[in-house]
Order: sequence, then C-alpha cells, then structure tokens
Amino acid sequence: MTYSLAGRCPKTDRIGFAVATSSVAVGARVGAVLPGCVVFSQARTDPRLHRVGLRAFEGGADAAGVLETMRTAAHAPHWRQLGVLTMQGEGVHHTGTSCLEHADGLTGTDCLAIGNFLGSAEVLPEMVRGFEEGSGTLEQRLLAGMLAGEAAGSERDPLQSAFLVVMGPDELKDTDLRIDDSRTPLQDVAALYADWAPKSEAYRLRAVDPDSAPSSSVIEGASPA
Repeated sequence: MTYSLAGRCPKTDRIGFAVATSSVAVGARVGAVLPGCVVFSQARTDPRLHRVGLRAFEGGADAAGVLETMRTAAHAPHWRQLGVLTMQGEGVHHTGTSCLEHADGLTGTDCLAIGNFLGSAEVLPEMVRGFEEGSGTLEQRLLAGMLAGEAAGSERDPLQSAFLVVMGPDELKDTDLRIDDSRTPLQDVAALYADWAPKSEAYRLRAVDPDSAPSSSVIEGASPA
C-alpha cells in the first residue's frame, strides 16, 4: 500500500527517490540508495532486501541482476514489490501476484515508478509524466512526480507518511527528509525541502571541508548539529 518514484540526473550523477504510503514512518521501511543505485522493497515490505540488492550492485551486478538477487532472496516473493534504478539503463521491477491492485511498475526517462493498492490505473503514468515534465532540482522533480500521482488517485487509503532522499557526490546524501505522521505528508515534505535546500550545501561543506564551512549563525535557522 505504497507508491514510490526513483529518479536520476545524468548531468550531475545524482540519484534518489521519494515514497509515500498510508501507514506511519515509511522512510524506515521502504527504499535505500547508494551512489549509482536505488532499490525498493514494498507491499509486504522486507527492508533486509535493500541490503541484499545494494550488495549485488556493489559486486558489479546491473539493474536486472540486482532485481533477480533480491527476488531470489525474498521469502514469499508473491507478496513483494521490488524495484531497481541505476545510473545506467532502464529501471526494472517485480510485482508479486498477491500485491493489491492497482499494482505495477512503469519506467520513464531517467525514472521508475512502482506502486500497489493505488486509487487508479493513472497514478503511475502521472508520476512518470510529472517527473519528466518537472523542472529544477532532482528533488523537485521527484516531488512533482509524487504529487502528480497523488492527484491522479494516490492510494485507496489516505496517505500518512512520506520520504525524500537524494545521493550527491562524495558518498554524501544531499537530501534525507521524512514526514512520519501527517494528513498531508507529501505537501509537508515539499515544504521541508524548501526550508532545507538553501542550507544543504553548507552542511555538505562541514563534511568535506570543515575549515571553510560557515558557522551556525550564518546558516539561517540551522542548529549547531
């Protein structure tokens, strides 16, 4: 009972995903990212499969090989919905026969949408369209796709949580934001991203070049974490 959108930006080598669901704290259970690869396990989720897939990717497997490794490792794969998007090639997906309709996956230009228990058959096409026609940062395009999916039917149950993550250079996440419990989780994560975006580069600098990083007082509204 989840829908997710993975996307990449070949110009910047950034890759990430967004996900929303009608249960609490989806960011703790659905999706994982490494430089160059996003993996999903959803429907009846097994987060352990993320590690399985990312290890296969690090071992040299392509997207199809990563997906097959996850599917083979899955207990009761008929309950699992899996997806993989890498920086090369099309995304791939698996939807088990027990996943609740509407349930499927759809690839687009530099993106992969998957979902189950959807409110209409138009949700996935609209997610892809929203991403492909979106502008701005990868985060903004992922959010555009997710919001388009919500407008096209969303899930059959009201959304409760959402998650947005994008991997940038130096094996650092540029964005890692979640809304664990809300009546409007996608709108809330979009607002959180609007607050985070102008501060993210300063926090990145703290990791890679702390001598040059600004103080907390310079990062408006930021804490000294």
